Amino acid sequence: MASRCVNNLGGRVILKEATSEQVNDYVRKHCREYYEMPPDFVFKEIRMLLKSPMLVGLQIKKGKILLPFTKPCPGYGTILYEIAAKETDLDFIRSNLTKVSG
Repeated sequence: MASRCVNNLGGRVILKEATSEQVNDYVRKHCREYYEMPPDFVFKEIRMLLKSPMLVGLQIKKGKILLPFTKPCPGYGTILYEIAAKETDLDFIRSNLTKVSG
């Protein structure tokens, strides 16, 4: 069985080598709905590697999720991805994470 990797989610990189603060600020600015994601949260069978809790944002009208991930490889650091989301993905985030008010 192929290992699950964040790269397999597709989408595009919005921020690269970002700090937690930069990721959270971007998500707050570009999403009306966002949730706190703890390190090691599992989404789509992929463990989200993070050094500290960060915000994951839902862009409902666009059908996108803004998803932070920390790659341990040199030159990557923390990345914020924009990935396509199905309604089940949005429901999973809503059901398993704590909503943060803006």
